[in-house]
Amino acid sequence: LEDYETEFVEVWPENEQALEVAQLIGTKWVYPSMGGVPHGLRWEAMYPLMDRRGLDADAWNDLHECLTVIEAEALATMREFAPKHKDSKT
Repeated sequence: LEDYETEFVEVWPENEQALEVAQLIGTKWVYPSMGGVPHGLRWEAMYPLMDRRGLDADAWNDLHECLTVIEAEALATMREFAPKHKDSKT
């Protein structure tokens, strides 16, 4: 169990909604045909999740911007920890 312990992260109130939607992402990633690190989110699958929040235009745009940041950081982290391929020239 100690391998799975994580420290608690405080979430600011203005980020709670973005975190709630981000936790619903699950399988909504676009993967390369041969597997590997995703290219990004399937936004056509994300928009209905966002729409169900009943937000006004400004709040919806803010949520979209927050999720875009989450997507970029998640992709950077996945790329960082992805298995590295050896260069065939060496």
